[in-house]
Amino acid sequence: MVRTDLGVFLYPPAGDASVARHFIPSGRVRAFDWKGAPRGHVQLDLDNIVAPPEPVVPETSVTKEIETINDLRETLAKLARSPIRRLGEVLVDLGHISQAQLDESLDRQLADKDKPLGEVLIEMGVVKADQLKAVLAQKLGIPHVDARVFPADPQAQLLVPRTQCRRHRLIPLCFDDEGGIVVAMDNPMSGEALQAVRFASGRRVVPVLGSWPDIRAALGSRDVWATHAFLGALAAPDSSDSEAKPGVEAQFVDAIEFDLDGVTELTTKLSLETTSLDAEPQDTVKESDSTLVRLVNKIILDGHEGGASDIHFEPAPGNRPTRIRMRRDGVLSDYAELPAKFRAAIVSRIKIMANLDISERRKPQDGKIDFSRFGPAKLELRVATVPTNNSLESVILRLLVSHEPIPADKLGLDAKVLATLRVLSARPHGLLLVCGPTGSGKTTTLHSLLAMINTPERKIWTAEDPIEITQAGLSQVQVNPKNGWGFADALRTFLRADPDVIMIGEMRDKVTAETAVEASLTGHLVFSTLHTNSAPETVTRLLDLGVDPFNFSDSLLGVLAQRLVRRVCPACSKSAELPEDEALRLAAEYSDAAALDPASVLADWRVRFGRDGALFTAKGEGCEECLDSGYKGRLGVHEFMASSAGVRHVIQSRGAAEALRARALSEGMRTLKQDGIEKMLMGLTTLEQVRGSCG
Repeated sequence: MVRTDLGVFLYPPAGDASVARHFIPSGRVRAFDWKGAPRGHVQLDLDNIVAPPEPVVPETSVTKEIETINDLRETLAKLARSPIRRLGEVLVDLGHISQAQLDESLDRQLADKDKPLGEVLIEMGVVKADQLKAVLAQKLGIPHVDARVFPADPQAQLLVPRTQCRRHRLIPLCFDDEGGIVVAMDNPMSGEALQAVRFASGRRVVPVLGSWPDIRAALGSRDVWATHAFLGALAAPDSSDSEAKPGVEAQFVDAIEFDLDGVTELTTKLSLETTSLDAEPQDTVKESDSTLVRLVNKIILDGHEGGASDIHFEPAPGNRPTRIRMRRDGVLSDYAELPAKFRAAIVSRIKIMANLDISERRKPQDGKIDFSRFGPAKLELRVATVPTNNSLESVILRLLVSHEPIPADKLGLDAKVLATLRVLSARPHGLLLVCGPTGSGKTTTLHSLLAMINTPERKIWTAEDPIEITQAGLSQVQVNPKNGWGFADALRTFLRADPDVIMIGEMRDKVTAETAVEASLTGHLVFSTLHTNSAPETVTRLLDLGVDPFNFSDSLLGVLAQRLVRRVCPACSKSAELPEDEALRLAAEYSDAAALDPASVLADWRVRFGRDGALFTAKGEGCEECLDSGYKGRLGVHEFMASSAGVRHVIQSRGAAEALRARALSEGMRTLKQDGIEKMLMGLTTLEQVRGSCG
């Protein structure tokens, strides 16, 4: 006899000296008591088992998709009158999960009470999303709506931004009798989606089922619905009222102009709440206004949802609007323009969130915002205010999301470089450096390397400013140079704290660099970053700081330089054959730095990247997924210089960066541009991106 979460397996002896096999599912076992019955009675007891009747789960839903508001409201009302059936109980009764699995999922849910049970079960791998959808629709009576033809209420749709709708695969439909917003969702069990809709709309959320193809088609026609609603409102009998008509027009026309992103709705509402249009801009809107508070939160959330790294608030003098821009994938783009009368209140609101002095407008200020205090996102923002002309202030927000580390094999590193880094990261001592300009992904790479060696046998300390990525198992410290707690201070403290591995966010001065070298020579593995353009220049920078060349050469394991280039959007990527003359010029450009033979390089490319001997490049044509840019996301290009006897000799002789580069190239180093060109031939990026980032 064997008992598992799936049920009980019985193996009584058969009459011919063999063993019979019987299985009783856990869902059909009401009680279990094994008392070691005599061998001859096992088969008799098994024959006498009477299986409990198949559980009856009432069918409370209709199989037909709902297409009208009245049918939907009737179904929701019927559902509200039906006996409450818990999802977990139904899944157990149907045999999809065991009671033990349900208990485990409920225990996990205690750690995150906002996460629905269905989402927890999917993460555990005990059920599939399709199974849950079927149970929700057929057994629990959750309505299934055809979003493609459903006459949705534009007022409801204006409450949730299109970016959130597409990200979470949902679309608002209407309001229920109690004012809740009814939302068709591809995954009604998504706690993150429900929370996002709840925050954006400020209403109770009633989720219903909808297929993603129907939802996607409906999202594409939202502007049409808004136009019909606007025209209908103007044609309605009560629309002749001189005060009501402009409000309707402003709401819907502005919503269409701003692609229904929700910011215009809040701006329009705020404009209607302020009556003194001829007053000074800073006197018309207050930072405590509830609509203004929602507007600022909305802008930050849209930046977070859209993957922005920075948000810029750029006021203009006079009555010119305040421009808001966001940086996505390293490129700034316009987000919205707000009336001039909002500018002072918006700056003051951000200062309040960051605990800055709202009366100080002549000096720059720096601060931080813990956005979890104001909205549903676990997000930290670094705030910088900069006084500009005409007594105005620009505000820049840097979005710092505590991401998990990216696996090292997802960084886009060459296979040989990755293998070398794995070996070097496992060394007991030494110095490994990552360099590049600001925003080139240095911290991301360091944390990926640390994740490879983050084991119970190692004590890892990190000093960072700020902490952008969190890892369990690391002792992460936030430095604060303004308060006398800098990188050098943290490093000296770590050396007294029994470290195996130390990560220093940045080597900014001679003291930090010398202490890091000493730590690596005394039995510690040290990781750090520098703001330099290439791997050889990193070495000369440290020598210029005054680091001893002999100690430095003995401690150095390698230097990884990197850049980030924009990735071709996979949704609209189109391949084109590279003409022969362009391929020859590209091979010559690739070979120039390392004095390679272009013909040999081209032949190697045809073997590694070619299709039937032809080379291809990729370019995004522009689509909705990439906002018609042709790019979506970024990837790294790298240059790795390993420490060798030749490299150490150049360092000890204080050789120039060019001498180091020549030595490293002769030993097989591949430059940033060479790595970028190869990624272009793989169809991952474009030559324009490579040349723009790597020179």
